[in-house]
Amino acid sequence: MNTNTRIRVLINCHGAGTNLFRTLVSLACQTVGPQRLTIVLASTTPQAHLTSEASLLQSSFGFKSVEVQDAKDLPPALALNIAAIGGQEEILALVPTGARLSPRFMASCLQTLSAKQAQAAFPLHTAGAPHATPLVRLRPFNPEQLTRFNPVGPAILVRREAWKRMNGLHSSVQLTMWDFWLRLAFSGGEIARVPELLAFCPPLDKLTPWQDGQAKALLVAASPGAFEPDICRWALALLRGDGWARPFTSGIIPTPRDVQAMLAGLPPHQHPSPLSWPGGGIRTA
Repeated sequence: MNTNTRIRVLINCHGAGTNLFRTLVSLACQTVGPQRLTIVLASTTPQAHLTSEASLLQSSFGFKSVEVQDAKDLPPALALNIAAIGGQEEILALVPTGARLSPRFMASCLQTLSAKQAQAAFPLHTAGAPHATPLVRLRPFNPEQLTRFNPVGPAILVRREAWKRMNGLHSSVQLTMWDFWLRLAFSGGEIARVPELLAFCPPLDKLTPWQDGQAKALLVAASPGAFEPDICRWALALLRGDGWARPFTSGIIPTPRDVQAMLAGLPPHQHPSPLSWPGGGIRTA
């Protein structure tokens, strides 16, 4: 990476409200300079960005450009895939609406991408309110963690070539980002974590136990080669509605030992969330 590296920032949003502009302000304050950023807003209400007030605010940030794309009636995965098309930027940044990024976010992730020759980079991040205790102690990142939970993102940088090689996000699964990281990691692409807290991100919508189980089972079914046979057995049984297959701890895929316990009718062992914050569970997928 060099000082001329351009970044295409993809934001799926639902309007031109305060949360979006807080995110844009944090992007405008990046140490790499806002002129290196092309902002693409995949919006479900594109007309909200065309008012004179919204246009004036967007032009005041100093970005290379701000593009608004019509994402009405599009699932978020497809909206982001479309937003990634076009431009010559070699780096894509996925930033959730409402995220507030440290001014060093882009520079630190770019440096890590270059130093480790990685395909994607993400920093330590919150998934809750900034005033809450932000983090628990985390183990060093290992791609194999992705077969149990998703510690990546949600604010990340990824090389465009890797995005294209993976054909972007798959809308056939609900946990689209978790699925993307699994596919990237098990295809040999390195994902690197920046050991600094640089992104304050809002939690995703909390799923019911049934929704959580179905989403994880679909993820396993979509990537059978990444999981042990017992895990695939659990996922297919859960999707069929077999009584022995339970959703398991929210945000965590069971181990083969856990599946064997389910088959034996033993009480479920509740694993502590590997990433958790007071007042809510993890939603980083």
